[in-house]
Amino acid sequence: MHRFFIFLLVLALSVWLGVKITLDPGYILITWHQLALEMPLWLAILILTISFILIYYLIRFISYLLMLPKQWCQNLDIKRCKKTMASDDQRLFSSIYQKPQNWHRILEILPQLENKTWVSKEQKQQLQQECYENLLSEEKYTCNLSTLENLWDNLPTKLKKDPLLLNFYIQGLIRHHEDTKAESLIIKQLKRQWFGPLVSTYSLIKSINPARQLAIAEKWLKKHPDDPYLLLSLGRLCKQRKLWGKARDYLEKSLIYDSSNSEAYLELGELLEGLEEPLQALAWFKKGLTKYTSRT
Repeated sequence: MHRFFIFLLVLALSVWLGVKITLDPGYILITWHQLALEMPLWLAILILTISFILIYYLIRFISYLLMLPKQWCQNLDIKRCKKTMASDDQRLFSSIYQKPQNWHRILEILPQLENKTWVSKEQKQQLQQECYENLLSEEKYTCNLSTLENLWDNLPTKLKKDPLLLNFYIQGLIRHHEDTKAESLIIKQLKRQWFGPLVSTYSLIKSINPARQLAIAEKWLKKHPDDPYLLLSLGRLCKQRKLWGKARDYLEKSLIYDSSNSEAYLELGELLEGLEEPLQALAWFKKGLTKYTSRT
């Protein structure tokens, strides 16, 4: 609508100017020494307009020619910059996917990937998760308690809530004889969120009160009667307390719900070996070895 009104205005002015020129065309007289040039007014206006347009574009063309060297240098700098960025990306890519992977090094370069388009946000998150999983689970990265604690303290808050990473951290605490802290963390976490592997880790704790430890696990059984991790954990705890019959029942029931768990076969084999049932123990060991090799 706005353009239409402008068009009407220009059209009206053109008509008005045409009428005026028709009624009184006027003229312009230009003299120079003995030369004289006379022309209609409308022709003079037309020549001035065309001259102005030609001069304007001539100036722009000259400016463009003068700017060419500078623009060429800028383009060259951009190409060099892109080439450098490409080589940097290649260096980052090789640092991430080199074998064996340096997990500490990958964590250091993760912030540099924020503005990289060749790696998605999901891939960055997965890479960060993988780094911490490997650093927390492998003993060579947590050779002492202070190293383990520093690694956990530097973990992003969101990842500290991940039950798998928490399980690796607690296993590290157990390796460094921080059983009381490990037990407290497991109980708190399982109240918030049930996680099978964490329940299994619970039975690895050397509690200062084994009877209480077993009672807590048996209390969990009321809500999770079919959980193979909990049944395995109960089997271990009963075996530690020399409750052979209950230990055997729990371990065998664990295998009913998860026949692929090689740890349960191993625990059963050790239990029967201690009860001087070598043939049955050997059978469980063989089954466990078969399950373990087929899984790896």
